Amino acid sequence: MTAIQTRPGIRSLHGPATVAGAAATVLVLAGLYLDTPWKEQGNKEWALTTDHHSIADLLVSVGFVAAGLAVIFGVVVARRLRGPAGTETAWSMALAVTGVVSAVVFWTGLPVILAVGAVVLALDSRARLGRTPTATWIVVVLAVLTTVVAVSLALVG
Repeated sequence: MTAIQTRPGIRSLHGPATVAGAAATVLVLAGLYLDTPWKEQGNKEWALTTDHHSIADLLVSVGFVAAGLAVIFGVVVARRLRGPAGTETAWSMALAVTGVVSAVVFWTGLPVILAVGAVVLALDSRARLGRTPTATWIVVVLAVLTTVVAVSLALVG
């Protein structure tokens, strides 16, 4: 059993964690090295550039993504999935709201990681309860909005 597996009979979190990590890394790279017509610096057109950020910026950003994945999927989501039914709804809402608030630090990649973690917990809550609580829909909407905001901010910078 790996460190991020859930209770017996439930698939591991490797898939969602990989998707969240890949999306967060792409957004970090876009935020750092992609010039777009909407960014203040640059030549107001689409281009890849290393003029504004060093390799140290990249390493710090990738470190945030790795730490975020480890904490959110390795600890928070995994523990909630092994816990009693019903606790996932509150935790998924907490992760979704934290994801919205973390848009302030979009360059860390954390908003997308939090959004995916929130959706995983919300869908597990739905499966375990046998119904779809209103909170599940709210979490999904907040997760989508968080992801859209994160993508927009990565492109506008």
